[in-house]
Amino acid sequence: MAELEWKIPDINDFKFLSGNLLTEGLLGSDCSIVNIFLLQKKYDIHTAVSNNVFFRYYTGNANRTGYGFPLRLRGADSDYLTEALDSIFKDAEKHGRPVRFCLLTEEQKNMISLCLSRNFPDKKAAWSTTIDDNDYIYERQKLADLSGKSYHKKKNHVSRFRRIYDGRWEFRSLSLCQITDDILKVSEKWGEEHDAANDRILSLELESIRFALNHKDAFGLEGGVLYTDGTPCAMTLASRISESALDIHFEKCLREAADNGAYAAVNWCFASCCPEFTYLNREEDMGVEGLRKAKLSYHPQILLEKFYGEIS
Repeated sequence: MAELEWKIPDINDFKFLSGNLLTEGLLGSDCSIVNIFLLQKKYDIHTAVSNNVFFRYYTGNANRTGYGFPLRLRGADSDYLTEALDSIFKDAEKHGRPVRFCLLTEEQKNMISLCLSRNFPDKKAAWSTTIDDNDYIYERQKLADLSGKSYHKKKNHVSRFRRIYDGRWEFRSLSLCQITDDILKVSEKWGEEHDAANDRILSLELESIRFALNHKDAFGLEGGVLYTDGTPCAMTLASRISESALDIHFEKCLREAADNGAYAAVNWCFASCCPEFTYLNREEDMGVEGLRKAKLSYHPQILLEKFYGEIS
């Protein structure tokens, strides 16, 4: 495999990847092609393509620095991993950096460990994980139905929202309506409510939303806006990970509507309007206790662990 040539990904790279990345069975948010572009500035993501394999390198916090799992493109050999790892080892030596992997699923971790034992017996991997980075993955149909005792509280929140705004609310889908401006209005108003101007992470998030909307057609974005009295009060934006899974990138709700159940309502509305997907990935909680409690309250079908490893 040729030497890896790293670059900051651009929209032309997205077009290439969207037509060539083999995504069957992928559920993790880090494998969402759109996420690679939306998080590029936050994690200084660089990418490379060599011999029909897609490589990523992240420079984030102490954990999120390292190589992503090399992903197959069309035309790659089924046993591509040995050559891909060899390229990573050579790349790390060239740049004088340790061979670290980040954001791997358990299956990907095990594939690397097996490949090392078979083909690189002199190399050993030390793995770790943190619950802060688990992806929360839900059965879409359950979030659309909200049936049974487990979802009783969520259904009550939706019912409260519908009762308060009886005859005065509607949900418009991004795939059916021109609502880009309203998605941006909710996002920017939410940013004002949360003082995003003085918070680097929130500022980058708003920048990512603007970037996503500017490329919504190329990215194939899904999503929608919830309205009360004709005014946008909540939004959601998502993109395809694979044929069966959507990644929820952003979900914002203005305070007054949120107090009246709008978060549960926009979640329910969106889950009801994308029946072709089996799973909704609502990403990690980043160790934020309130966010963890909220995500658990929707009863995820899968808590997808992410692993970090260093090869010595």
